[in-house]
Amino acid sequence: MAPAVSASQGVIMRSLTSKLDSLLLQPPEPPPPAQPSSLRKGERKKILLLRGDLRHLLDDYYLLVEPPSDTAPPPDSTAACWAKEVRELSYDVDDFLDELTTQLLHHRGGGDGSSTAGAKKMISSMIARLRGELNRRRWIADEVTLFRARVKEAIRRHESYHLGRRTSSSRPREEDDDDDREDSAGNERRRFLSLTFGMDDAAVHGQLVGRDISMQKLVRWLADGEPKLKVASIVGSGGVGKTTLATEFYRLHGRRLDAPFDCRAFVRTPRKPDMTKILTDMLSQLRPQHQHQSSDVWEVDRLLETIRTHLQDKRYFIIIEDLWASSMWDIVSRGLPDNNSCSRILITTEIEPVALACCGYNSEHIIKIDPLGDDVSSQLFFSGVVGQGNEFPGHLTEVSHDMIKKCGGLPLAITITARHFKSQLLDGMQQWNHIQKSLTTSNLKKNPTLQGMRQVLNLIYNNLPHCLKACLLYLSIYKEDYIIRKANLVRQWMAEGFINSIENKVMEEVAGNYFDELVGRGLVQPVDVNCKNEVLSCVVHHMVLNFIRCKSIEENFSITLDHSQTTVRHADKVRRLSLHFSNAHDTTPLAGLRLSQVRSMAFFGQVKCMPSIADYRLLRVLILCFWADQEKTSYDLTSISELLQLRYLKITGNITVKLPEKIQGLQHLQTLEADARATAVLLDIVHTQCLLHLRLVLLDLLPHCHRYIFTSIPKWTGKLNNLRILNIAVMQISQDDLDTLKGLGSLTALSLLVRTAPAQRIVAANEGFGSLKYFMFVCTAPCMTFVEGAMPSVQRLNLRFNANEFKQYDSKETGLEHLVALAEISARIGGTDDDESNKTEVESALRTAIRKHPTPSTLMVDIQWVDWIFGAEGRDLDEDLAQQDDHGFCMLPESSSRLQSR
Repeated sequence: MAPAVSASQGVIMRSLTSKLDSLLLQPPEPPPPAQPSSLRKGERKKILLLRGDLRHLLDDYYLLVEPPSDTAPPPDSTAACWAKEVRELSYDVDDFLDELTTQLLHHRGGGDGSSTAGAKKMISSMIARLRGELNRRRWIADEVTLFRARVKEAIRRHESYHLGRRTSSSRPREEDDDDDREDSAGNERRRFLSLTFGMDDAAVHGQLVGRDISMQKLVRWLADGEPKLKVASIVGSGGVGKTTLATEFYRLHGRRLDAPFDCRAFVRTPRKPDMTKILTDMLSQLRPQHQHQSSDVWEVDRLLETIRTHLQDKRYFIIIEDLWASSMWDIVSRGLPDNNSCSRILITTEIEPVALACCGYNSEHIIKIDPLGDDVSSQLFFSGVVGQGNEFPGHLTEVSHDMIKKCGGLPLAITITARHFKSQLLDGMQQWNHIQKSLTTSNLKKNPTLQGMRQVLNLIYNNLPHCLKACLLYLSIYKEDYIIRKANLVRQWMAEGFINSIENKVMEEVAGNYFDELVGRGLVQPVDVNCKNEVLSCVVHHMVLNFIRCKSIEENFSITLDHSQTTVRHADKVRRLSLHFSNAHDTTPLAGLRLSQVRSMAFFGQVKCMPSIADYRLLRVLILCFWADQEKTSYDLTSISELLQLRYLKITGNITVKLPEKIQGLQHLQTLEADARATAVLLDIVHTQCLLHLRLVLLDLLPHCHRYIFTSIPKWTGKLNNLRILNIAVMQISQDDLDTLKGLGSLTALSLLVRTAPAQRIVAANEGFGSLKYFMFVCTAPCMTFVEGAMPSVQRLNLRFNANEFKQYDSKETGLEHLVALAEISARIGGTDDDESNKTEVESALRTAIRKHPTPSTLMVDIQWVDWIFGAEGRDLDEDLAQQDDHGFCMLPESSSRLQSR
């Protein structure tokens, strides 16, 4: 059993000595020109002494929180308090090391390379450098002295409190303790990955057990043929399975392309709803082909009128998840007309009066969900542990039945517990007995509330691998019912330093495995799933979210505030801050919080409530989801150029943001995504050496950009050598443009949108694109040809073109047979209203080209007809591109952007 220690333990503590070692490995003498400065000899000596003290302290810490025996009791309150102080000290030292590294990075020895500068300017520059050098030495001496005093005091308290006694054999040698600890951590992570159980159907789509009658009732209600608008409600306590039932029903009967509905939507509502965002989300799903711009400002009444007008002559199906008040239904229902078209609305709620109000107090349309019975609960539990159809170990049956009873028939508790037990199968009977005894007072059938779930969740949390604890707690910064995209989340984890490489796995792959594991354990719920059963986004159940927010405050991991909590008192330094001001019209400055040490900040709400970020100099992650209720609202973000530790920046909203003209100083920046209008020209973007992901939508930021779309491929894109995923839209393309991109050796996914087809075919040559695995090409005509040896690693090809321009090029020259690694090909052909004979001819020619591939029988082929590619309004982008645009550099035309409700 993993001891109940802080999630931060594995995040900060293990990185300290490696950072110190890296700093000390630099040569003590001045480096060559244009290289980072190094520590002087006196500075190195001070850092060496600090490292020795920290190693002693960390030995004490690890022996306390990671006892050699799994049966050792957890630390008592005194020990827990001491451990918390050590973690806070580690955070402060970590911040100091990052700031020192940044100073060394920006300090250059010798001249400034300006040979034509006058002697007076050179002397002034030398004096400034000397002054800076002296100030740095004084700062290092003061900080190291302070930290060493704190470390020695912590060691003294550890001894005086008798928190742990080492034997001579229990203390590793100073030279080996870090290696041993890293080996232990690596073994834990490797063991964890070996136990991950993948994304089976039950984990991805939820396991609907014991709800057959409810599902049949919903199917009859959906298809009874009565023209009148009907509303049904699913009501039940939290965790009883309402969301699983509604989601599966929507997947099977509402979301399918052959479902008899003109439009559909699945809308989630938090307990503190923002009506503008909820209605915006609904509208974007009901009419995805004509989404309004993210820069638009829409009031509630206008949104309701727009929705009502759009639905007036359509058959629609809408699910509203987790409705908490009938007053909200009173507002939403104003936009949902009864047009005698057999439309249906399904509500889920925990409150029976709300369910009755939505159904017009017709109890026949209420589906009440009760906890599962013992037999069905056992079925769900056993299948969660060993999978459906597999035999459950007989020696574990008795302890399992006791555990099942304590889950009280709540599928959420049963699923999370079962999947946790699955991860413990190799640990034997003793571990199972320990877990079972830990829930002696739990009775969720009598108390199906957050308090009843808390004990279950606390047990699961305490037994999570250290590498997952921080990843789970990090979800607390997001709003309730917020759809979290996997691609964004794993990059935030990486920016925070939660992820380490394991053997031959890169960090992003490891982070993706962690995300999948949270899904597999039932701790987060899937939302978007691709055809390979890969989960692309998730939400956190409100009961789980409440738990991890409480745990985050308890461990001083993060704090979440809304507009009514701006004067909250918090004794500790705030490390991660999340502000939810969606419903605020004004707010007072944050008071009672120590914010200078904040590492991550997420802001959701009115831009006028946004605090100044100028003092958040240690920020590594900055997430800004702005919303304005007035036209032409803007916000000045030029001060981000001073956030020298910044690694991740994401901006969304319906405002205009002013970015700095130069960001070269942000040498750690890995991700920059802006889904909002911006006024700046990022002149030095190619000099941000660590930049891996760049996404610019609805922007006028860069040279060569016209009307939010490039005229052609900019030459400077060929210098983004670390870029892995590129989504870019251009007015036209030439052979030279493709040659510019082929030199990006790290590129693994490319989505290229071309507004105007070229006169001649574009040839993908037999050089370059060696790492490319995914290629999407969107153009009005299929103008791309692949020669032998082209794109040798491409596995997925995604083509978009219009049927009426297919004959512009010879279909025999596509060269699809030369893509030797190809496993999947998807095509969307514009022209559903085209002549049937022409449609048949075009599709036949395309299939003939595909059959030339060396392995046509193994190719996965998906050909569909759509309206038009780049129609009159240029609004036709499909869901494949929508999934891709969360992964890298994206420059889309204004009319193609999507508004995502947050």
